[in-house]
Amino acid sequence: MDSTRNPIYSYSNSKTVEKYIILAILILGAFSASAQTVKGTVVDEEMAILEGAYVIWAGTDIGTTTSDFGEFELNADAIEDKRLVISFLGYQNDTIPVTGDADFFIQLKPDGELSEVVVEGRQTGGHISSSSVGKVEIINNVELGKAACCDLAGCFNNNASVEPATTNIVTNSRELRILGLSGVYNQVLLDGFPLIQGLSFPYGVSSVPGPFVENIMVAKGTTSVLQGSESISGQINVLLKKPVDAPDLHLNYFMNSFWEKQFNAYATQEKGKFANVVGAHMVLPAGKFDHNNDGFLDLPKLTRYQIFDKFKIGNDTENGWFTRGGLRFTNESRTGGQVDFDPDTDLGSSSVYGQQMDYNQFDIWNRTAYRFNEFHATALIASGQYHAQEAWFGETLYDGTQSLFNITAQHEFIYENGSNLRAGASFKYLDIDEDISFTANPLNKTYAGSYETKEVIPGIFAENTLFLAQDKLTLMTGIRADHLNNNIGWKVSPRMMMKYTPAPNTDIRASAGYGWHTPKVFSEQARVLGTQRDIHFHGVLQPDEAWNYGINITQKVDAPNLAATFSADFYQTRFTNHVLAHYHAVHDAIVFENNRKPAVGNGFQAEATLELWQWLTLKSAYNFLDIQHTDLEGNKGTMDFITKHRLLNSVSINPKERPWHFDVSCQWYGIKKLPDTDFYPDNFRQADYSDPYTMLNAQFTYKWKDFEFYTGAENILNFTLDNPIISSDDPFNPFFDTSFAWGPTRGIEGYIGMRYNLNVKKGEE
Repeated sequence: MDSTRNPIYSYSNSKTVEKYIILAILILGAFSASAQTVKGTVVDEEMAILEGAYVIWAGTDIGTTTSDFGEFELNADAIEDKRLVISFLGYQNDTIPVTGDADFFIQLKPDGELSEVVVEGRQTGGHISSSSVGKVEIINNVELGKAACCDLAGCFNNNASVEPATTNIVTNSRELRILGLSGVYNQVLLDGFPLIQGLSFPYGVSSVPGPFVENIMVAKGTTSVLQGSESISGQINVLLKKPVDAPDLHLNYFMNSFWEKQFNAYATQEKGKFANVVGAHMVLPAGKFDHNNDGFLDLPKLTRYQIFDKFKIGNDTENGWFTRGGLRFTNESRTGGQVDFDPDTDLGSSSVYGQQMDYNQFDIWNRTAYRFNEFHATALIASGQYHAQEAWFGETLYDGTQSLFNITAQHEFIYENGSNLRAGASFKYLDIDEDISFTANPLNKTYAGSYETKEVIPGIFAENTLFLAQDKLTLMTGIRADHLNNNIGWKVSPRMMMKYTPAPNTDIRASAGYGWHTPKVFSEQARVLGTQRDIHFHGVLQPDEAWNYGINITQKVDAPNLAATFSADFYQTRFTNHVLAHYHAVHDAIVFENNRKPAVGNGFQAEATLELWQWLTLKSAYNFLDIQHTDLEGNKGTMDFITKHRLLNSVSINPKERPWHFDVSCQWYGIKKLPDTDFYPDNFRQADYSDPYTMLNAQFTYKWKDFEFYTGAENILNFTLDNPIISSDDPFNPFFDTSFAWGPTRGIEGYIGMRYNLNVKKGEE
């Protein structure tokens, strides 16, 4: 066997990597600018954001509506009567004189006859954006405060579109699934930058502390071409705390019933055009618990240290330069396995089984822009990552390093009626080096060696957004072309999204588009190293490719003492190629190979949210997923581990005059098809289908001055798999496998925590 090889694909033009990097550095320093503008935020007397308020110049029909965050921005050039007229149903109109550039904070008073119209209910938690072309769900600070949200995966307990899934129960690696598909098929972005992929994928969503998150934007199906073509099932954009909006000082402490502890702190500062937020995060390990008596830890011992800094200089709505960016460093160690496993003495042992993972990761990102006038802007967007990891899976040692660099030069042209055209060029460089070896190899595994995955991908793109029919119809069309390598060549990714608003508060959306993803087996599916099977590759693995089509209908209702949202959508994903992990082709091996036979995923979701009397929020959602594929032998079947039916119900009680709120979420999971184990010995065979189960979570939060105290529990019904690990009593058996865990592997988890917010500069103290 060759000591250096790549089962995926490599680039024959990799020798030109240095030239590309030098060229990218030389063009660094992009540009963007803006005309004279006024901007601001519109709220009511209770400080609740007013989304959809009208803001126009007096005596004209030139204006806009406020965004999901109550924000607006208007050009002031060529306006003679510089007075803003602000209006919103159920509130008194207000007129504001404008002199020069301005940034307003406007409070509307209730209309005398309609004073009970409830609009602040929009701030009770997550909602569907009214302004986005595609369906985008926004999870805001209010929603995040309903649970502990220790990490990004824990931020979706009350969201029906995203399903956090555990991919390795020994080290508790997790991924976020949209439309039931593996997390590798959706993009997870940090502040709009693609920093969670490759080696950073298995633990990337866990490395984002919940207290550092400002908002999460979830898009299903086809998304913009600006961030690349790797979003097949959707996109999750995680916006970290903004320097201008975050508290001066935030402290957070958390401890769960496994004695795992977490500390978070960040501080902000502003001086002139400069604003900055700096934060620190620490996790200290849990104790040793084995509630199901299978000999393995219920929760790995996790230690993590992280620091991050995020800054901005200037204002992207003003003439001249603007830049924003950030950096982050993470050091993490995870230890799981048998209760008696000691990483100081047992790494690589053939008698005590354990998994140990250590990594260091550095991320940096920046957007630098220059706006020439109200019509033209240019920006340079760049990000980089270095990740070094050492991991032990029993007798298997995995060493990996990753260098990732992305840069995009983009120009924006705004023309008639606010329509805009964005076009530019992008460049991606990814280099993953992996080394796999065994301290002992009694089962004669054959995949030891060195592997290299190198991607040098230049691309070009264009995206046009049209506002038609007096803004009732919005059409976004985009296309990009990326050159993967000399063997694959150019791949063209067309995409389209449309929003039609036939009546106020009614939105109909449709989308269609193509996406692809390059497979990275050992880094993105590291759990396969935790089995005792051999790993085979049949042929050179090609990119996963798929078309996605979707339609969504959203209806909002505003009435006295009621704000409601009803939504239904259907998305279909049709793969033209997908890399199949075949567990049944060889009884003692996992076979990875290209599969161009039909694979179709259908996803339907219906959801209703009711906000009553300004203090009670009810949500109910139903998900149906049907993912069918045909294997290489022509056998048709349902994909394994997919929950076909899922129900979500939640209740939030937040009395307006009380310093507390109480939040409950309940998710019911239907049966899942499990992998075929007919060739296993009788004592290791698994059922063909899982059992249904229910996850019940609750949290009580009490606010006192600048403090919030919270306590809660997850998996209150204490549902736990009895035998989540096959051959747990003999982990060096050929049939040992940790990948059959289809449900919770640890019981009820209680927790307590405290948050502290200091807001001196904002006048809140």
